[in-house]
Amino acid sequence: METVFRTDVGNVRRHNEDAGGLFYGEGMMLAVVADGMGGHRAGDVASKMVVEALRDSWQDHPPQNEISEIKDWLQAEIKRANRAVFNKSIDEAAFKGMGTTVVASVLYNDTIIIAHVGDSRAYRFQSQTLEQITSDHSLVNELVRNGQLSSDEAENHPRKNVLTRAIGTEEEIEVEVGTFDFPGRAVLLLCSDGLSDKLGEMDVGATLSGENSMAEAADALIQEALERGGEDNVSIILVHHDEEGAES
Repeated sequence: METVFRTDVGNVRRHNEDAGGLFYGEGMMLAVVADGMGGHRAGDVASKMVVEALRDSWQDHPPQNEISEIKDWLQAEIKRANRAVFNKSIDEAAFKGMGTTVVASVLYNDTIIIAHVGDSRAYRFQSQTLEQITSDHSLVNELVRNGQLSSDEAENHPRKNVLTRAIGTEEEIEVEVGTFDFPGRAVLLLCSDGLSDKLGEMDVGATLSGENSMAEAADALIQEALERGGEDNVSIILVHHDEEGAES
């Protein structure tokens, strides 16, 4: 696997409320991106709490090498992180109202198991085609699914970033989990909305279809998001499946 994690504060914000990381295990890899909300410090804390909780659990008691076990592990650990963020927001006034999105993926053999809450996204690039494989937990996406908005109208809707689900906002949360094929030469992309709000699928696909390394591609994607305004923090993970297993 060729892997890279990049994050940038952007052109406008003074603090980076995104967090993420890549963590390795026996024949598996965990990739996580979280986009915090709640203002300076609170958003930082929420996103870091989730990433660190998943990292620590991955290191201390990772799932067994079975897809069903991995799905259960992602569900349980994200729900546990949610309760920790929620309790901290209740117990400490400085963190009242904080929350975060999360998109987490475990790569095992030729499979990616993805869990997410909020509007941080996962995409799969294969055969020169980019496909979004998560569905945003947002008000606008609900309107699209109900036929009240078109996809084009959703792109520029004033309430585009209103979430219907986020980590830390309620004591219990529903985690969406999916399993997808990850064939050789495919690329997994995880990102915060600082990227997806600025670059369309054709833009991202064009960058990933080049001859660049994953590090060069990630840098190019972030640079393009910054050139288009960069009002938000931008975070991205890229994983290229080189057909040699999930460990790097």
